[in-house]
Amino acid sequence: MPTTDSIVTAVNSGLFNAFLADDGTTTRIRDGQTAIMTAFGNLSIPAGATIDGIEVDIEGTAAPADLEGSTGHWISVSNDGGSSFSTAQSVTTGPWTAYGGTDTVETAGGTSELWGESWNATTAAAIQVSLGWSTTNGDAVFPDYVLVRITYTEAATASPTKFTISSGTLNIKGGLFKVKG
Repeated sequence: MPTTDSIVTAVNSGLFNAFLADDGTTTRIRDGQTAIMTAFGNLSIPAGATIDGIEVDIEGTAAPADLEGSTGHWISVSNDGGSSFSTAQSVTTGPWTAYGGTDTVETAGGTSELWGESWNATTAAAIQVSLGWSTTNGDAVFPDYVLVRITYTEAATASPTKFTISSGTLNIKGGLFKVKG
């Protein structure tokens, strides 16, 4: 199945501008903060495509290192311009690398995960992602970038007409005409 992906191109706050490039620069998301990725401008999905799945990749580190079980669900997606967000999920590839270590890529969603939402080519290309961090024990993540990957099936195309009838004449394109009697 074809895919398209893009690192976030716009965020809701200048606090999170580090998420806009895979450059090793990180910004902390800590207790009570929500970062909303408002645009992924390089997604290309053909009109009429069926959306099969959505992955959110986050490269970074965390403190403490093993946050997969302690943070709950904190990653959501929106298909309506940010008016509402899906049920939140956590990364499925954890645990995170400890802050100060080598960044790792953690993923939420997947090639067949629609996050409980309905999607089409237009809504998927305009996806928004919310990283809503809320714990009670001081945990934090330090993302370098946030990337969305959309898996889709292209719309079926009509087969070209192999024959036409015009003014009583049968025209055949690149084929064989057999008459059985």
